[in-house]
Amino acid sequence: SIPAINQEVSYTITVGLGTPVTDVNLIFDTGSSNLWVKSTAYDPSKSSTSNNLGETFSIQYGSGFASGNEYTDVATLGSYKFTQEFGVSSNFSGFDDTVQGLVGFGPDDLSTNVTSIGTKVPTPVDNLYSTHQISSNVIGVWFQPITDGGIKETNGEITFGGHDSSKYFGRITYVPITTVSPSSEFWGIDIAEIAFGTTKITGTIHGIVDTGTTLILLSDHATNTLYKQIPGATLDSNTTLYIIPPAEVPKLKDITFNIGRKVFKLTPAQYLVPQNQVVSIGGNVGTTYSWIASLGNNDPGLAFILGQKFLENFYSVYDTTHKRVGLARAKTTETT
Repeated sequence: SIPAINQEVSYTITVGLGTPVTDVNLIFDTGSSNLWVKSTAYDPSKSSTSNNLGETFSIQYGSGFASGNEYTDVATLGSYKFTQEFGVSSNFSGFDDTVQGLVGFGPDDLSTNVTSIGTKVPTPVDNLYSTHQISSNVIGVWFQPITDGGIKETNGEITFGGHDSSKYFGRITYVPITTVSPSSEFWGIDIAEIAFGTTKITGTIHGIVDTGTTLILLSDHATNTLYKQIPGATLDSNTTLYIIPPAEVPKLKDITFNIGRKVFKLTPAQYLVPQNQVVSIGGNVGTTYSWIASLGNNDPGLAFILGQKFLENFYSVYDTTHKRVGLARAKTTETT
């Protein structure tokens, strides 16, 4: 297992690249499958083991993009060591100075057509599995909310080849990858129902579990249905988050997600933005915002994204070997 850093709107891990090793701080993203690093953070000419593949790469994200040249080099993840293909980018947008690139742990089909040659690029966990350093192509992810009042805290853990049973309650609920496209190309699952208290918000819907998305995102229709249950809730154009009127905050209900015949519950405290984080997301102090927002469309094939703010409350498992996703209630600093 290796530590993961909660940077409030993303989780990052440290990956070592090259000889001698250069440590880079990369967004941990299960919604894509390529690794790339900013050219300011890693210089291939200074590594004796780098190899320029003579290929380019270009990748578009929900917010941002990156492009550049493809290399291979020695990579380290904690005590693991392997050869990794990755991009080096001097042309990117949407990635601030707190991160030095991104490492994707999505299904490896997502890496197809990202490089100029167009073939699949193995993810780091694929490489660990193919070199027999782990016995299962599985990742266990433990996130939790920031609790120290700051906007950055090393409070997560990524486990390669399995999961850490000390980090969750009970048993893991596994669900197969959905068959509905485009969610089926990602770590996509089906949700049988989402409810606000006892009010049904959705029936069966299809979407993805994505560590690289900050928010909990629902279709326009589901988002509108949800916030109609909260009198006076309004969309804030500045943050693109919903504002909850002060009088309604004490009346808020739990939001439940029925996944694999198990109910996963978010309390209001878990889906509201903590006051000490309001300023850093561009909000106004004293105003109550929700982490649940709209995808901006009604695509039935991708009707939700369970992002970081969901996963800070639930341990997640990404199992390539069995083509499934697992979830369990996370143990946090607050609950242990």
